[in-house]
Amino acid sequence: MIRVSGLEAAYINNNTLIPALGEVSFTLERGQTCAIIGPSGCGKSTLLYILAGLLKPLAGDVVISGEPVRPKRKETALILQDYGLLPWKTALANTTLGLEIRGYSVKEALEGAREAMTDLGIWEFRRHYPAQLSGGQRQRVAIARSLTLKPDLFLMDEPFSSLDALTRESLQKTLLDFWKKKNSTMVLVTHSIEEAVFLGQKILIFTSGPGRILQTVENYGMGDAGYRTRPQFYERCSMVRGIIEGGL
Repeated sequence: MIRVSGLEAAYINNNTLIPALGEVSFTLERGQTCAIIGPSGCGKSTLLYILAGLLKPLAGDVVISGEPVRPKRKETALILQDYGLLPWKTALANTTLGLEIRGYSVKEALEGAREAMTDLGIWEFRRHYPAQLSGGQRQRVAIARSLTLKPDLFLMDEPFSSLDALTRESLQKTLLDFWKKKNSTMVLVTHSIEEAVFLGQKILIFTSGPGRILQTVENYGMGDAGYRTRPQFYERCSMVRGIIEGGL
């Protein structure tokens, strides 16, 4: 699904080129989940935006589904931590927005929104505005909007970081259930070790900036809703923490 080879990226600050990523290479099979974790400033979000086609790398190749990454790939969904909801539109109107932009009829957009919002347990809040929703409900609306577009690749930049612990765990479980049902490929950027271990079949641990892959962890056992309660989960979290601390 994803092949990244020799990827390098940088950004400009005060007319100075600051390296963000250096020689990043990895592959991800279709239907796999991947968590990216590392220190702040190591280029995690930069990598995600390159995968989304929003940023161009300095060097290297990025191939998605056999084709070079391109802007506006319709099968890619990007979910951000600030939800990206329009405050003057209801939850339903925010959910149908993507379909409307792509020219779907009002009936088709409504049917798509109903299905996605029902799956995420927020259909009853469809007439509420973002300000009337909790943080968890707003993020569910953002996810529902992405689901209506039937993507095969989900890119998520710390989507649950602003939520309280219980809401965060609930949405992690929701995301896991969705992945099992749809078998989509998911790439998740996170600062949470526990979240990375719960949601990532493959965990990419980055060095400090410019980010390089310090180690790749194959997270066997991920995918079970009860994984969080098992000794293997805590052992894997301790291992990931040790690798991060050792690379600082």
